[in-house]
Amino acid sequence: MSLENWLQARRTVKAMTLVVEHSKMATVVVELLLKCIQSAVENRKEELESNFDLLQKKEAEADSLRRRIIEELTRGELSAEERVALMRLGRQIDWIADCSHGAGRTLVLFDLSQMPKQIQDLALEMCTVIAEGTVKVANCIQELMDGKLEESLKEADEVERLEEKVDGLYQNARGGLKDIETDVIQVGSIILLTQFLDYVEQTADSCEDTCDQARVMAVTLSKREN
Repeated sequence: MSLENWLQARRTVKAMTLVVEHSKMATVVVELLLKCIQSAVENRKEELESNFDLLQKKEAEADSLRRRIIEELTRGELSAEERVALMRLGRQIDWIADCSHGAGRTLVLFDLSQMPKQIQDLALEMCTVIAEGTVKVANCIQELMDGKLEESLKEADEVERLEEKVDGLYQNARGGLKDIETDVIQVGSIILLTQFLDYVEQTADSCEDTCDQARVMAVTLSKREN
């Protein structure tokens, strides 16, 4: 599909609009995860549970959007290649919401406020950076759908830079785990903390993976245009 045909399809193929909506929903889910972490650090348990309930609802809405995208793509307005590319993009977006949900689901099982402050601060910073990254993911996808390929690629590069920052924070947080005294904090809670940090880091990875798929699509469209 040429860029011209892509832009023409955008006006008629509902799935392309839904993909943008899906990416914005993933941004909401990550923002709610950040609120959950802030509540957990400050030991506001009721607020944490309330934010997590909302996170779950928004993650379910994201799942529903992905199903709608697949249903729309089966209508056949696009070629098989374009349908597969958009399905992959939708799946990668869904992983952002899924990993955020996993982080929130783990967070409510232990008391983050009892963990070392360094790890609390790093978890907050990780999610703050990811929240910035998800906004850029949504921008990347919006630019792609609008046929602004160079702009889309620039946003993808920014997401990659932010993912690398999260990787560094994650390594620092993991390094701090060895210093937790097991006679003060139960081993089970430390295991849950480890799983929580893994989910947060995987959320960042999913942002990068989403933009990688968007980058492939943008480059493909650019080559066909030339």
